[in-house]
Amino acid sequence: MPDAEISCREFVEVATEFLEDALPGPELDLVEEHLVLCDWCRDHLAQLQLTIAATQGLAGEVPAPGVLRALVGAFRDARRPEGS
Repeated sequence: MPDAEISCREFVEVATEFLEDALPGPELDLVEEHLVLCDWCRDHLAQLQLTIAATQGLAGEVPAPGVLRALVGAFRDARRPEGS
């Protein structure tokens, strides 16, 4: 990660570690600074938190038909750049 700032792509790569409070201090500072400035990454983080909350306790359960397909499609759509 660069010293001065991080990109959205870099944020996505460390978002889970951020949620787990597993980032070292300097990297944590960069992520927090990025979140102050970036609506997209704040939205991405909120979506991750909602997904985690919605899926807690589902370990070992089989999702209803089409749910997995719908989730994968939603994540792919969310990752597409605007206008494509």
